Amino acid sequence: MNNTSNKNIIDITFIGSGISTSFTLIALLESLQGHSSSAKPLKIALIERDPEFFTGLAYGPRSGSSALLITSLADFLPEGPVRDEFISWLNLNKKELLDELKHDGGDLSLNWIRTHRDEIEAGDWLDIYIPRRFFGKYIREKVEKVIRETEKQFPVELIYIQEEVIRVHEKGTGFELEFLSDSENLFSEKVVVSVGIPPVNTYWDPEDEARYAEQACLIRNPYSTGLSNNLDKIESYLAKRNDPSNVLIIGANASAMEMIYKLNDRPGIRYRLGKFKIVSPQGELPNSAQDDFTRMVKFIPENLLALRNNEKLTAWDIYKAANLDLDAAEHRDFGTAISETPISTAFPSLLGKLDDQELKSFACHYGNEIGKRQRRAGKHYTDIVDHLMAQNRINNIKGYFNGISPGDHHDGVIFEYRNDNGKLTKTHPEPVHLLISCAGAKTLENKPLTSLLEQLMADGLCKPNPSKRGFIVDNKMQAVPGLFISGPLLAGNVINGVPYWHLEHCGRIIALSKALGNELFEVIRVRK
Repeated sequence: MNNTSNKNIIDITFIGSGISTSFTLIALLESLQGHSSSAKPLKIALIERDPEFFTGLAYGPRSGSSALLITSLADFLPEGPVRDEFISWLNLNKKELLDELKHDGGDLSLNWIRTHRDEIEAGDWLDIYIPRRFFGKYIREKVEKVIRETEKQFPVELIYIQEEVIRVHEKGTGFELEFLSDSENLFSEKVVVSVGIPPVNTYWDPEDEARYAEQACLIRNPYSTGLSNNLDKIESYLAKRNDPSNVLIIGANASAMEMIYKLNDRPGIRYRLGKFKIVSPQGELPNSAQDDFTRMVKFIPENLLALRNNEKLTAWDIYKAANLDLDAAEHRDFGTAISETPISTAFPSLLGKLDDQELKSFACHYGNEIGKRQRRAGKHYTDIVDHLMAQNRINNIKGYFNGISPGDHHDGVIFEYRNDNGKLTKTHPEPVHLLISCAGAKTLENKPLTSLLEQLMADGLCKPNPSKRGFIVDNKMQAVPGLFISGPLLAGNVINGVPYWHLEHCGRIIALSKALGNELFEVIRVRK
């Protein structure tokens, strides 16, 4: 273990620098502006594994420049100053953004530009499913601007460290951080853990990829080395084959939809593909894109609305009513694009009728269970899926991926899956040549996790809440005094009376990050 020197004593350290950290930092720094300080400069360390700070995985380079939001801009950002400022920024920077999209994307990206040309020209962005990278560029510029403005008014020093933290220990009045490399340890009075979701589930390792390299191309995680890099790898592999290549995608979530879209965006990949096999517990892909029809249709969640007359409710009451309304929507062939907003809008008044224990139950269990039936995808993504379905090239398989083997084929591999109750194992008869895992994140009880997450739990600094998706925190978002949690690891908590069953909605991220920024500002005020 390396020693900690005085020069490495930090006031606040952020581990991870995605959009949760970005909005927290903005709130903190804007609060500092205009406040004089006779104290020593405030030292803030930002620790990030990737070269780019402030964007995270979803909005940074690893997701490429042409991956789209799963909601329209109007649903992505709540009405308010952030949305207004972002739209103004889009209008100022649209030429540069579209040029990059043309360069990074393929035929489908060009079609996106053609489809929305008039709306973009008019500055009418709200109904568009924009490339996520647009928002990443905006938030990075926003944070850097706020940093410059704060440095003119308040003695603050930002320290950028491209490293991976593997341990955080309590030491004296603060915490000591250890790095994966041989870098000197760092001491910080306060620490914010903002590392995103736990690692995703994986079904094969590098040895498997090497073993089957002549028969198939295996992608463990489309984003691990960058989406563009993995697409290059896929295109290179397919170019060596003469016959159409069948595709296996594990998972039927937004990432799966994105991979189907991106595989068909590149001509060098699209024309070499055969059939798509999608293995998932749901047995179907999301189909929630808005169009003119869905905007006109009104859906009334009668069962949820009927609960408004009850003085007290349980989490189960809301869950049961929501499922009845979702059943009714499905019976009328109404997808998430029609049912989600009316159902979500009905929640707030009903959640106010839950006691503390029932709120925790909703945050840890029932909220996520309802969410599993409200999966989102954009119209550009669903259009390509519909096109492939019409060609009879998508086979949705309800079950759980169980493994691969060479089978009797020298060309491609055979995969096995368990049926939806997990008991009967079946072998799919057709070989597949391209295998992509789009599995979701692990829970906090499924190891191995990252070294940091495992150590925080082993040492008792962080304890998983019953959802197993997040850590127990207090109303200040502290796991223990001085150690704050931010982002997706807040899932499964009730914070200041509000249940948070997931932190994937930008509106929730902005609200909680602003609250955390204000908490950290109070820490600074006490420091003065």
